[in-house]
Amino acid sequence: MSRNLTLNGPAHTVPPASQFGPATATPGGARAVAFGAMASIYCLAYFQRTGIPGTIFDELQHEFRLSASAVTALGSVFIYVYAGMQLLVGMAADRYGGRRTLLFGGAVMCVGAVLFPCARTTTMLFASRVLIGFGSSFVYLSIVKEVDTLFDSRHFAGLLGLAMLASYSGAIAATLPFERAVHGFGWRGTLLAVGGMTVAAVIVVWAVLRRLQEPPVCRKGIPLPLLWNVLRNRLSWPLLICATINFPILFVFQGVLGKKFLQDGVGLNSAQAAASVLVMASVCGLSAVSGGPVLRLTRQRRKPVILGATGVILLATVLMLAAVLTAAPPWVFLMGYVLLALSIVGSPATSATMKEVNRPDAVAVTISVLNTASYLGVGLLSNAAGAILDAFGSRAEAAEARIVYPTAAYATLFACLAGLALVSMLITVFLIPETSGCAVMLSELDRESA
Repeated sequence: MSRNLTLNGPAHTVPPASQFGPATATPGGARAVAFGAMASIYCLAYFQRTGIPGTIFDELQHEFRLSASAVTALGSVFIYVYAGMQLLVGMAADRYGGRRTLLFGGAVMCVGAVLFPCARTTTMLFASRVLIGFGSSFVYLSIVKEVDTLFDSRHFAGLLGLAMLASYSGAIAATLPFERAVHGFGWRGTLLAVGGMTVAAVIVVWAVLRRLQEPPVCRKGIPLPLLWNVLRNRLSWPLLICATINFPILFVFQGVLGKKFLQDGVGLNSAQAAASVLVMASVCGLSAVSGGPVLRLTRQRRKPVILGATGVILLATVLMLAAVLTAAPPWVFLMGYVLLALSIVGSPATSATMKEVNRPDAVAVTISVLNTASYLGVGLLSNAAGAILDAFGSRAEAAEARIVYPTAAYATLFACLAGLALVSMLITVFLIPETSGCAVMLSELDRESA
């Protein structure tokens, strides 16, 4: 079942800046080098997002004597800052240009990336994570802006797909390679090296971008009326609610508790658990670049793809809940991780639908709102997961340099996640409309925003 909407012709956006000048004024090789350099920063930013605390959960908990809630808060504080900055970053990139915002954010991220492994107090740990989250929040939207500026519009989707591949390369590096490096050199030495790589990447981006012709900057005002239109549009609400559920469930496994659960609840060693999360991150990367082709297979019908993505999240959480309760073998949990990763296929369809049910002159603001909802959900769900583990703290056991939480804690967590996934599925079935690649008529939007 879906809502009946009055649809316009195929959705369109304002022509990108690349159609009006600098893309053709700069040699293609220089632009390609610039894109590769910017993608390297995105890779490192995603490493910081997914590798901490997930891969070194036990090391941080043991060395700083933290509760599970405090460790998961290291991830959620990053996410809250990241989410809170999305709208401001989008406005800043439009106003000052993507290269300026990218270099500013990259510099702040460098400071945090170097300070984190040098931290000796919990306060410094959190302060450095705030800096990393703040700096990282500038990276993706700045790259989107520069791709739009430097390249012809026909390359836009393909280059963003490559940027997503770069990000998931960072996510892959944050799993087994990071775990093995920590095993050999310690978490401080490994992250200090990552901090040095981040500084080097920002310097390279600065050196490359300063050689390119800089386009004129359009000093736009703050689009608060457009933001209000998106927020009060009732067609946006189901998509925003699902955004606070679907991606956060995936991220809790990929970046917060996925490795620790496999050690505590399944009995895998550190390397085996990290390898399982590596498989998950790899499937995420393949799924991310498959979203466009899948939409072509469905002839641009969005809802079947969104429904399928939500369905595999529900299947994965129910499967892992049953597996925990029945002490299933490790391969069952790996299957659950892979199913969660496959849900990334629905991201392009969700973004496209969100764009098509809102005004065509509010595309940047619309996607910023969707991103904000997703990452707020990640922060809230990460905090909730830590609180659930702490609720079973009296039954936890000390094992070498880590704390092992009981199976009941993870069963409770999976039951909550399955319940959220069910809510998202019902909203998708009954409330998310099918746009089929067409924008909703402005008269319809006016009614939904009244």
